[in-house]
Amino acid sequence: TRAPGLVEVARLLLDAGADPVGRTRGPRADWTPLRCAVAGAANPDIVRLLLDRGAVPDDHDLYLAGFGDDDRESLRLLLGRATDVSETTALSAPISSGDIEAVRMLLDAGANPNQPMPADLLGTGHGTGATWPAAYAAVQFGCDAELLDLLLARGADPNAAGPDDRSPYRVAISQGRADLAVVLRRHGARDDATAAERFLSACLRRDQAGARQLIAEDPGLVDRLTEDERGAIELAAERGDTEAVRLMVDLGFPLDARRGDHGSTALHAAAYSGSAETVRLLLARGADIEARDSTWDSTPLEWAKVGSGLRPQTSPDPDWAATVRILLDAGASTESFELSPDDLKPASAEVADILRAAGVGG
Repeated sequence: TRAPGLVEVARLLLDAGADPVGRTRGPRADWTPLRCAVAGAANPDIVRLLLDRGAVPDDHDLYLAGFGDDDRESLRLLLGRATDVSETTALSAPISSGDIEAVRMLLDAGANPNQPMPADLLGTGHGTGATWPAAYAAVQFGCDAELLDLLLARGADPNAAGPDDRSPYRVAISQGRADLAVVLRRHGARDDATAAERFLSACLRRDQAGARQLIAEDPGLVDRLTEDERGAIELAAERGDTEAVRLMVDLGFPLDARRGDHGSTALHAAAYSGSAETVRLLLARGADIEARDSTWDSTPLEWAKVGSGLRPQTSPDPDWAATVRILLDAGASTESFELSPDDLKPASAEVADILRAAGVGG
């Protein structure tokens, strides 16, 4: 609602001699007015004004515009003024968010789909200097088959491995994404999946017969799974796939297995995604209701609270109110957090009411 007034303020300042390309000092050093205009709540009218007054977009501006909430208008404006985007790393933004149209816009403007993308721009924990190839990143972020097909059709290497030395095909198989595996093979990817990855694929696809057949052929298979491979149960829980979780528990996957950068359990993932029935199953099988992740030191109940506000779309039928009630009824502690009006990740109104009734302050 303030956008039109902000545009006029910017125009008045520029008319009075304000520098359209001046850079900030202090904690956010080296930010320009243009970067501020595209980051977060983008204001394409200010972007247009700054470009008309001499601002020139750089690679990080394109990257931030790739997350824009303005129907990609700021990205469109920046690409119209950018001189050469062949080496841009901005593809990492729409790839990580699954925005196929923004990916298409960057590719149409000349972005190289084989330009390595810094892991820190993708929000991963692989360390400074690590890079991800485009197809590998798309699969890791659970992209739609259409987005992956677009990248590969434009020349992305289907076999380029990530920092863990796994190919996109191996990642797709280990995530149970047969649709992505088909796309990769159609574009020339090698079938290099390991026996463990094929086993994970069977589990995540709820293929009980296939999973048990692989164990029969290799009885020590489950015991040899790596920590990250055991954490595939968290992926199933995040998807709200109760039957896949049931199969994996029956086959010996540990309930306290942790996956990814946050050090969370399957119960954390199910709670965050509002997968009430999966939460119920995990608790019935003995999951630790007070387990804490290694990033925020938070319990599954806290993850459910945050999920209710952010509303991730990983589960097909999320119900955060039911999830929170199940956790509370099972004895989840409410002592470790409160409801604050300044919370950057607040609970939904319905969940906040449930938590207040259970004694959570704030």
